[in-house]
Amino acid sequence: MELLAVSTGIAIAYGIGLWVVLIIAPATITALKGQWALFAAGWITLGMVWWIAGLRLGRPESWWARHLYGPDKLARAESRYGTTASHQEIV
Repeated sequence: MELLAVSTGIAIAYGIGLWVVLIIAPATITALKGQWALFAAGWITLGMVWWIAGLRLGRPESWWARHLYGPDKLARAESRYGTTASHQEIV
């Protein structure tokens, strides 16, 4: 059987890389999309919910929506979650 890592340092680097890809990245995406309830639930489910939240549409006021969504996708997000006070004009 051939080992993937030839030293302890490389094995640690592999472990940290897996941890970042499997846990940190989905958690960060969930937070950037403004899915705070799913972010909290991810701590209980050991990160499984973060993978689902990463695939869902972000809230229209989130950083993710403001920077990465075009007009069509932003309109979809607003129709799903509704507009917030920050997006409504004060009359």
